[in-house]
Order: sequence, then structure tokens, then C-alpha cells
Amino acid sequence: MKMATVNNNNVDESEEELKARLLRAVKKEVKQIMEEAVTRKFVHEDSSSIVSLCGAVEACLNYKLKRRPLGLFRTNSTTALLQKVGKSYAPAQHVVHIINNIETNIEANR
Repeated sequence: MKMATVNNNNVDESEEELKARLLRAVKKEVKQIMEEAVTRKFVHEDSSSIVSLCGAVEACLNYKLKRRPLGLFRTNSTTALLQKVGKSYAPAQHVVHIINNIETNIEANR
């Protein structure tokens, strides 16, 4: 009876195959949009080709985000997300300030 073995080479190959498949899907959708633009002289934003391209790009992004241990912001918290957004968006920075005040008050009351 043979035992199944898993080695890093097989895992790496399957990851490489997945990356290649995702990239092929994006290239295919871009080609489809280019063909549609040539034949119709424009591509409407509600075109199924645009929707398909967005789906292919989203699949690539989701794959990469899943590969990172803590996601896009390297921490698993809504507060961290607000802090990142708050660097360039004043209302989010205001919310961060309010949250910090609340956390400080909670810590002081303990």
C-alpha cells in the first residue's frame, strides 16, 4: 500500500499553476475587451467583458490577500484599517481620535 507524501515541490508547483491560471484569465479578459473595442468602437462600462475583467482581477487580488498571514493591513483589526485610511482622510482620522479617547477612558476606569 503506497502512502501519500506531500513535498514542498508539489505545493510550489500547484501555487505556480494557480498564479499562471489567474494571470491567463486576466489576459483573456483584456483581449476580449480589446476585441470588443475594435469591433464596436467603444466599450460600455456595463459590458459583460468589463464585469469579467473585474472578476478576474478580483480573483488575483483575493489570492494574494489570502496568502498574507494578516491580510492587507498586516493586523487583524478594524482600528488598524481606520488608522490607515485616517492618514489621508480627515473624517476617518476623527473617528480614530474618538476611539482612542474611548479606549483611554475605559483603561482609566479599570
